[in-house]
Amino acid sequence: MTETSLDGLCELGQRELMEMRYLEAEATLARAERIAVLDQDWDRLARLYMPLQEARRQRRQRCGEGVVCLDLLAEGPGDHFEARHVLEHYSHGQLLVAGWGTIQPALRVREMAAAHGLYVETFLAATYPVGGSRAVVIVPTAGVALPTPESQSIDHLITRLPPHCIVLAESELPRGSRRGTYETYGEVMAMWERLHLPFLTAADSTPDLRQRIDAYRQTIRVDYACELAHQRLSDTAHQLARAQVPAVGGG
Repeated sequence: MTETSLDGLCELGQRELMEMRYLEAEATLARAERIAVLDQDWDRLARLYMPLQEARRQRRQRCGEGVVCLDLLAEGPGDHFEARHVLEHYSHGQLLVAGWGTIQPALRVREMAAAHGLYVETFLAATYPVGGSRAVVIVPTAGVALPTPESQSIDHLITRLPPHCIVLAESELPRGSRRGTYETYGEVMAMWERLHLPFLTAADSTPDLRQRIDAYRQTIRVDYACELAHQRLSDTAHQLARAQVPAVGGG
């Protein structure tokens, strides 16, 4: 058995989890998950979602212990966020980074944080002018097409957005940097739950078990630490594993 085999990856991920190396454990177990899905190894998949959930829960909790800053908003078309600059100031915490009509700055922050092994997470967001103020659009995943930023009413902006975005007036976001507390953690969790809820609900109502697996995995792409999606993935994979076991006996 090698550490690149499915068994080896599962064992390595468990070991990294026990050693509290949560980012490494998540990466290892996520790799094992992808292999198990491709192999349709439902029994193994059912068992690895619990440690994967724990690694991601710990990652989210570690992020929540850092600085919480939910108002890194571009002020206009010439206001550009550099991911390196953001992470020099916020190397540990929970962020909302919103470019001017684009989520690219937030994506770069995510990519750079992952490359450097930082406990930093950010919502994927974009800023839009609405009247004399700004609106913030939080998108569920990277693969969405956003409208160009132009002055408009917030109601008109909403009609131009892809499904399941969250739209907030800038006044609805807390201002400035705060030290992570139980209160800030609950506040950020509520935003993640609002973002993932439509996807979790759709997955719950998907009758085909294999399609349900895909739907729950999409929920996790929206919110990597959605515990209910991990738990229900494990349950669904267990149902698929049982369906593959031939009945004992027979006529």
